[in-house]
Amino acid sequence: MAGAIGALMLMYAKHKDRMRTTWVACEGWHRKRSTFSFVRAEHLLVITDFDATLTTGDSQQCHDLCAESPIMSTDFRDKFAPLLDWAANPDIDGVEWWDRAHALMVRYGCPKRQLIPRIVREAKMTPRPGSLELLKRLEELDIPVLIVSAGLSDIIEEFLRQHGALSENVTVCSNRLNYAADMSPKTVSPEPPITSFTKQYAYASSSSFFEQHAARKTLLVLGDSVTDVDASKNVPYDHCLSVGFLNSRPDGMAHAKAFDAVVLGDHGSLLPVADLIDEVAPPIGILRQFSAKANMGSRSNSLSAFSPPPAAD
Repeated sequence: MAGAIGALMLMYAKHKDRMRTTWVACEGWHRKRSTFSFVRAEHLLVITDFDATLTTGDSQQCHDLCAESPIMSTDFRDKFAPLLDWAANPDIDGVEWWDRAHALMVRYGCPKRQLIPRIVREAKMTPRPGSLELLKRLEELDIPVLIVSAGLSDIIEEFLRQHGALSENVTVCSNRLNYAADMSPKTVSPEPPITSFTKQYAYASSSSFFEQHAARKTLLVLGDSVTDVDASKNVPYDHCLSVGFLNSRPDGMAHAKAFDAVVLGDHGSLLPVADLIDEVAPPIGILRQFSAKANMGSRSNSLSAFSPPPAAD
C-alpha cells in the first residue's frame, strides 16, 4: 500500500503543474478521519513544524537566512557556508550540525538581536498558502498550537509577529538565542539542541505546555520531514491525525508510511486543514472568517473529502 502511494506521489511530483495542491490519503486516513466527527475544539491540540510546513517548501529556513543574509559579516557567512552544503558534509550527523552552527553564531555574535526584524523582513521566507488563515482560525477557537522546530525561536516568533500570527495560543519550542547586553548571542538553548532528529524530546522540553492542556486528547500533527511526527511521541492522546508536506522531494514512499495524509508540491495549501478545523468547531455562533473560493483554483481536493487519486488506466 505504501509503495503504491509512493509511486503515485512520485508521478504527481514530476507533473509540470507542481504549484497545484494535490492531497493524497494514506493507509488508515479514512478510519482516523472519521473520529473527528466526534471531536470539538476544546478537545484539540495542534503540533506543527515551522520551516517548509507553515512556510512554503522553497522558502529560506531559519538557520539559512541568518547565514545568508547580506547584512551579516562576510567572515561569518564564509565560515557558515560549508554547513549549508550537505553534500560536502556526509559525516556530520544532525546534532553535530546544530552544535557547529550555533557555535559559529556565538563566536561571531551573529545575528545581532536588533537586526532580526530586518533579516526576517528581507528574507525569502513565504507563508504557505492557507497557513495564516489556519493560525487565525486556531486563535479564534483558542486551540493551543505548539510549534516544534529545529530552527530558531527568535526567527520564528519574528516571522509570526510580522504576519500578525503571534497570538497567545501559540507556543514555540525551538532553539533560542540568549543575548547579552551588547545584543550578541552568547549561548543557545536548550542543550542539547532541538534538531530534526530529536523532536521526540518536545514532550519533555514543553512539559508545562502539555500539563496546561492535559485534557486535550486529540492531536493534529503537521510537518514536512518524516521525523516531524516524532514531536507527538510521549504525548498522551486518544486520537491523532497527521498531515505531511512532501514539497519538492522526488519520492513520497517514506512520507506515505509516516503520515496519514500527504500534500504534494512546495506550495501545497493548508486551507483544507483549516476546513477540518471548522468541522470540529462549535456549530453555533461561529462565523467562517475566510472563504476558499479564491483558492479553488489552487487545490484539487478538500481535506474533508480526502481521497487517493484515481488509479491510472
